[in-house]
Amino acid sequence: MAELVIRTQAGKVAGAALPGLRRWLGIAYARAERFAAPRPVEPWAGERPATCFGRQCPQQMGGKVRRETLDGADYGEDCLYLNVWTPDGGAPGAKPVMVWIHGGAFMAGSANPYDASALAREGDIVVVTINYRVGVLGFVNFAEALGLPAIPSNLGLRDQIAALEWVRDNIAAFGGDPERVTICGQSAGSLSVSLLMLSPAARGLFHGAVAQSGAVSLIHDSARAVQDARRFVELLGLDQGGLEKLRTMDIAELIAAQGAVGKEIRNGIPAAPWYDGDVLPASLAEAQAQVAAPVPLLAGATRDEIRLFELLPGDILPSKWPELEKLLFTQLSEAQARAVLAAYPRDRKGRTALATDLTFLMPTRNFAQRHARSQPTWFYRFDYAHPIAGAAHGLDLTLFWPFRGLKMALARGGPDSGRRAALGRRMRGHVAHFVRHGHPGADWPAYEPEKRTVRIYGLADRLEDDPEAQRFAAWAGCDVSPGVVRG
Repeated sequence: MAELVIRTQAGKVAGAALPGLRRWLGIAYARAERFAAPRPVEPWAGERPATCFGRQCPQQMGGKVRRETLDGADYGEDCLYLNVWTPDGGAPGAKPVMVWIHGGAFMAGSANPYDASALAREGDIVVVTINYRVGVLGFVNFAEALGLPAIPSNLGLRDQIAALEWVRDNIAAFGGDPERVTICGQSAGSLSVSLLMLSPAARGLFHGAVAQSGAVSLIHDSARAVQDARRFVELLGLDQGGLEKLRTMDIAELIAAQGAVGKEIRNGIPAAPWYDGDVLPASLAEAQAQVAAPVPLLAGATRDEIRLFELLPGDILPSKWPELEKLLFTQLSEAQARAVLAAYPRDRKGRTALATDLTFLMPTRNFAQRHARSQPTWFYRFDYAHPIAGAAHGLDLTLFWPFRGLKMALARGGPDSGRRAALGRRMRGHVAHFVRHGHPGADWPAYEPEKRTVRIYGLADRLEDDPEAQRFAAWAGCDVSPGVVRG
């Protein structure tokens, strides 16, 4: 039997054998005190079992604060864990590695729901899924709001970088190749991928990138990060001497403040990465001007991204004409704002298309367009539609990851069988081929700055050159961000 007990740099972990693969769950990749940078774990003696998922970061989105999602068996601040799936057999030698960064609006989520068994077996790749700090614990700029430089910026992103450092140093022992690592994520995970591609601290830690719905724009500028953090400070009763209080108060107080700040914000979230001039560029403009990591990129978005946020309670993202127009006219020139609006019919479908393009689709495509000038790039649009929600944000996850159960079947628009299952296998196959070879396959032409070939995913796929060309041209490479403060 292939080895189940693996020696990492910190100590031994004992995994489990499953059909066609081996799996290790809940491996600690770092430790971090509250509002401190991640650091390597302390070495341990003997073997640690790696057969159960580690705890998820404390989290709460809306509603009454629930203690069960803050600390206990399944949630807690000791949450920097990752999971590894290694397929048996396949091509000889070390296998390429995919690192999955979960979504959840930077406010929620974890690696735990993502079973990578099918992806690892079908693709003959090692898959790593990671947790990182979210919400108030990972993405509030207390340092500037309190004048406390001892608190590092963007702790959740620093966690992701620490996880990639763990992969670099340990994945060979699990059968993975540390010289062939691809980062992959959806939604907040996709935004994280684009940010890691711009972060000097992450250079050299990965060799390919897959961004599924989101790039660079749906985070905060420095002014917005400070503005929101100051509101946290007011609600928590903190002052410049409040670091110890901040680090020792009940987690429920922090999450309650997060909920209160969230209720005061329209078309935004109370905790998100921000351009800090340190782990990230100093502004969205600098991010757009900066050359990203020299790695191949596979990117895309769903056709009707905004539909999910129209169906969810609250106002997480802009989706109505007045708020969309305000963003356009405050962040673009008047002439370009009018050109963008002219590209969309003044009806429900036009509004859905504009809100989708503003939040996810155009920023992701613009990022790919810039990257294609110097690096191999591929782009897709996901058109498979749910009968009620259309091709909404996150629908692609329900096919790419073979989630089970009635709730997931309803979210998917039907069972994971037949043509739906075939679409999921195609998507996994393209990503796995990209992880192995740096491109998604011979049947998918690269996205070039002039021709702009896009794969349209559906129950039957097709290739299309420069889809929605008028809309793409109207944006002229610009992004609009709800997280920017305008004076």
